[in-house]
Amino acid sequence: MILTLSCTKKTPKTLEAKVIEKIHELNGSDKDPETFAAPEDEPPYLYPPKLKLVKISADTVYLTVINDFYLTQSMGTTGAEDYIVKSGVSLLEIDGINYVDFSFTMGDHAYPGTFSKAGYQAHQE
Repeated sequence: MILTLSCTKKTPKTLEAKVIEKIHELNGSDKDPETFAAPEDEPPYLYPPKLKLVKISADTVYLTVINDFYLTQSMGTTGAEDYIVKSGVSLLEIDGINYVDFSFTMGDHAYPGTFSKAGYQAHQE
């Protein structure tokens, strides 16, 4: 009797693949976030925000928010803060990511900016 073992080496995910996977999880879909954009002839407050990866540079993830009107004008301050914190922390948990930059039009309940792992950790202490 000959026993043959098959050994397949699992290729580790790249940093970009990990970030994209997390964005898909946060968006609740692996579709291009642009497909969820509010049509110009419909009220923008009907379409929840979706994250779109712009780029990864060194240890920073750059994002834009599709349907930013919903984020900045329709979710309230607490809802917008929760969305940004949840998204930012989820991405900062990825090894190699120390900053998350959110780009969107500032509104009454949220404003764009860069969030850091160090800042989040200091806030937790």
